[in-house]
Amino acid sequence: MSVKEQVLLLLEENKGEAISGEDIASKLSCTRASVWKAVNALKKDGYHVEAVNNKGYTLKTSPDVLSKAYIQDKVSTAGIVIEIETHKSVDSTNNYLKQLADKGERRQFVCISEEQTAGKGRRGRSFFSPKNTGIYISFLLFPKVDISEASMYTTIAATASAKAIEKVSGLKTDIKWVNDIYMRGKKVTGILTEASTSIEDGSLDYVIVGIGINLYEPSGGFPDEIKDVAGAVFTGKNQIENLRNNIAAELIIQFMNYVKDGLSGANFLKEYEKRLFVIGKDVRLLTPDHEKISDDDVTVHVLGINEKCHLHVRFEDGHEEYLSGGEISVRV
Repeated sequence: MSVKEQVLLLLEENKGEAISGEDIASKLSCTRASVWKAVNALKKDGYHVEAVNNKGYTLKTSPDVLSKAYIQDKVSTAGIVIEIETHKSVDSTNNYLKQLADKGERRQFVCISEEQTAGKGRRGRSFFSPKNTGIYISFLLFPKVDISEASMYTTIAATASAKAIEKVSGLKTDIKWVNDIYMRGKKVTGILTEASTSIEDGSLDYVIVGIGINLYEPSGGFPDEIKDVAGAVFTGKNQIENLRNNIAAELIIQFMNYVKDGLSGANFLKEYEKRLFVIGKDVRLLTPDHEKISDDDVTVHVLGINEKCHLHVRFEDGHEEYLSGGEISVRV
């Protein structure tokens, strides 16, 4: 951890109170000149640090930018061991971790960015990921599970995302099967799970779970192709300081705790199912391209999910099935 990151952590821990440069230097075993340099760098990043003679430095307000030190401290305090990297911008957090894994990285890893220039969605779609509006986070995992079970990490990610948003924002979320988080009838979170298998025996090599959360509405609005569906956690001005860092830390904690419990744990499924707003509704089955399966408009009634998160549905002729994948559209 750099001197700048350590200084920020101390200022955050003592927010609103003055802490002398001498005390900071003593705690960090560095020079006062290094502290002064770190404080100036934080000011340039947008942190409001007030310096008062004979008192020291006081952190007044923090900008809504990612801080690895802040996130790492909260995650470590919760007993989670994982490598964390934060970025202003990447092409794709999933791609970033894929490159690490393909180069031999074998530690559990999290990549977090404030922007993606080539964000990836499901079925080859792009994911709108501009700066100043969201947070984009991907997990690199090396689970000892059958490849057929890898999709369950999508369910874990949806549950963890919903709980993290609720805990930090105090607002209610819903889940649309399989992996979309909705608030006020609009999609605020998208999830993409990708897996790599061994060429030799077909076993699971690694899993990457990517999560994109729209925290704020873009100043120019969402693009035309998604404006009827996309929404944001906050529709007005956010009053929560350190929102990105708190969302990121809480999401990592929730997600990794579920991962530690294992795929057979019922906790995340219960939390997932109680937020699943399609239960008890009639939905339309869609092809991967969001088109109707047929001109007859195949409609099913949702009864629930099973232990593998397959959607239990009843067709109009009365027969029932468990759907393991695909897309659905809720009939209004």
